[in-house]
Amino acid sequence: MSPRTPEQFEEIRESRRQQIMDAALELFAQKGYASCSIAQLANHTGISKGLMYNYFESKEALLVAIIEDGISEFLDYFDPDHDGVLTTEELTGFIRKVFSSIRENQQFWTLYINIVIQPRVKEFLDGEPFRNVMDQYGPMLMAYFKEMGFEDPALEMLTFSALIEGFGVLMVYAYPSVELPDKLLQNYEARVIGMFTKRSN
Repeated sequence: MSPRTPEQFEEIRESRRQQIMDAALELFAQKGYASCSIAQLANHTGISKGLMYNYFESKEALLVAIIEDGISEFLDYFDPDHDGVLTTEELTGFIRKVFSSIRENQQFWTLYINIVIQPRVKEFLDGEPFRNVMDQYGPMLMAYFKEMGFEDPALEMLTFSALIEGFGVLMVYAYPSVELPDKLLQNYEARVIGMFTKRSN
């Protein structure tokens, strides 16, 4: 059997890292972040406590990795060409991809949001990495709404954020006992797109 290449070792390491994050996401959501220890996380993942520290130096580092991973999935949709300018086509694509991700990965986002809203998690993450997100993407949204002629761009940005985040929370509370009709979800998506992609003047 041939020895593994550095690329294969990296793939194995990344796969194990993702396995740890997935298990931690589930455990943090079920038992609460504050109540979980590294030993419990290691046991839930099926690896040794020592090996856990080879991937994450602390429980806090693991939490940050989970949060950043969730945020990065959304942000990858936001400015796909990385030019720092948001167009109506890009905003439309962002809304469609976000709603699609929440619908298709409802279990993941249920666990994710359940973690984010825990008081100890909110306290620990206060300012990071959420502030970096707003520092980077807030100005793009403001510039977009100004360009589109909205009278109060800050109000539009607040409304837009609330509608997107509110949809995620709604799906969390609905899952798995309530199945919202596809047509209703499609109409809501179209309503949100229509609100923010038509010029105001």
